[in-house]
Amino acid sequence: MSTIIYYFTGTGNSLKIAKDLAGNLKDTKIIQICKRTVEAFEDTRSDKIGFVFPVYFRGLPHLVRRFIENMPINRDTYYFAVANYGGYPAISFKQISNILDSRGGRLSAAFGIPMPGNMWFMYYPHPKQDFIDRINDQPKETYKIATAILNRTEVEIEDIINYSAEEAIYNSFKPNDMDKYFWTEKNCNGCGICAKNCPTDNIKIVKCRPIWQHKCEYCLACIHWCPQHAIEYKRDSVNKERYHHPDIKIHELSR
Repeated sequence: MSTIIYYFTGTGNSLKIAKDLAGNLKDTKIIQICKRTVEAFEDTRSDKIGFVFPVYFRGLPHLVRRFIENMPINRDTYYFAVANYGGYPAISFKQISNILDSRGGRLSAAFGIPMPGNMWFMYYPHPKQDFIDRINDQPKETYKIATAILNRTEVEIEDIINYSAEEAIYNSFKPNDMDKYFWTEKNCNGCGICAKNCPTDNIKIVKCRPIWQHKCEYCLACIHWCPQHAIEYKRDSVNKERYHHPDIKIHELSR
């Protein structure tokens, strides 16, 4: 039976997981969640539909949440979620479950995979060896998840003891307001890669410089994929190593 996987990615972690899942599941289509697809649903009647996403500020990226809120729901579909995170999935699975429940569907299974984080503005980066270990462990974890999905295994969502506190952190996340803190170093050459890679079409190149349009999702693709390392966030990113998944090529994210 067919499977469709909707993924949201900034630095490639979710795309790598989605590609590996598709390779193990067969007969699977993967579709990026971005401005172009947030209200355009190519397939809503697949036997299995999954969401692969990073955890932002304890929950779902806003674009992922809006996507699930808008998509048509089939009560007979096996819905699954795969979160990748620096720490833990927090309230993200419960958010999806609540949305599906309110619309006649059900989240049948939820899985988590630790991956290298890219938001140094929230926490110090993990040690480099931990990044390497997470990247190396991910295919094995993804294989286990694919096996469970093939068998339509039911995986319960764990209760969140401090849900209210986690939700308060999530509700404080206002990504649209955050792109005013991006700026460019003198070595920016106006190549436009940041604009091509932005999933919300939030960046315009004006006079060979990126200008952010305040439709940000805070995925940080612009910072991490800039070949000149010319994009900064406040002073927090200055002289810090960039990250994108080593197995994902830049053209795979371009709109």
